[in-house]
Amino acid sequence: MAVMATAILRKTIAGWNRAAKGIPFVVLTDLDDADCAPSLVGDWLAVPKHPNLVFRVAVREVEAWLLGDTVHFAKFIGCAVDKMPHDPDTLPDPKRTLVDLASESRFADIRNRVVPKRGSTAQQGPDYNACLSDFVRGSWSSAESARRSPSLKSALTCFSKFEPTWT
Repeated sequence: MAVMATAILRKTIAGWNRAAKGIPFVVLTDLDDADCAPSLVGDWLAVPKHPNLVFRVAVREVEAWLLGDTVHFAKFIGCAVDKMPHDPDTLPDPKRTLVDLASESRFADIRNRVVPKRGSTAQQGPDYNACLSDFVRGSWSSAESARRSPSLKSALTCFSKFEPTWT
């Protein structure tokens, strides 16, 4: 699913850039296997980026941003804080790390929602996105997470300085 969404986003980014002339847009994607965020942005968007398009890249995956809030995430997922990664942006596969942590959760609900069923080819459980959305809405601290995730810190700085241009 994420690969398909990324492919669609990549295919439509030029349209979002054009549309930004009339209304501001924020586009967020994962770095995944790309070398670096600036090269990904350059590969995806061959024309100059409109100032109203905020195009940010989570390093390596947006899950790193969630894992950065170690205390709240450990409590939510039901694992010990000392199992949480210290530098989530350096993880090769933050989603895998998150799912692995959830597989050891003391909460059956978390395991059922986040972890794929045994024998499944899915990378995540059936209610993965809704479960993580619950965490973001309920207890995630972006400020705390930004202390451990430079890519989130950079995105938050960009968002706080963003002022749309109107012609």
